Amino acid sequence: MRQHLKNAKGFTLIEIVSVILILGIIAAVAVPSFDRSGIDVGTWASTIETDIRYAQELAMSRNPASGSPITINFIASTNSYSIVDPSGVFSDVLRELGATTIVNSIPISFNRFGEAVQFGTVQITTGGSTQSITVEQYTGRVTVS
Repeated sequence: MRQHLKNAKGFTLIEIVSVILILGIIAAVAVPSFDRSGIDVGTWASTIETDIRYAQELAMSRNPASGSPITINFIASTNSYSIVDPSGVFSDVLRELGATTIVNSIPISFNRFGEAVQFGTVQITTGGSTQSITVEQYTGRVTVS
């Protein structure tokens, strides 16, 4: 009988309870750090930069005969922006920035050649941090600073 107990392998009840207790403590500490309600200003600036480049590519890939530019309207009063195609080739996109504030309301438009017809700098701010997204006049180049 002793030989059988010496060779028995497995976990005791105390070991299992200890592991569960340690995992519970780690989970209690880690779960509050997964708060997704606030996205920092750098992440929003990168998202806006990507959407501006997307709008420029859409303007270039559409039917070249179309004369209506694709426009991104930044709306400071609602802290949102929308990508609008007046010819209706693709459905409009609306993004709300939540706690991030758009400082200035400007439109940015691209013609069928990808040139910025309307351009400028959009500033966004969150908790004291500010980012500027600038679109250059002829090239439509987008920079974040």
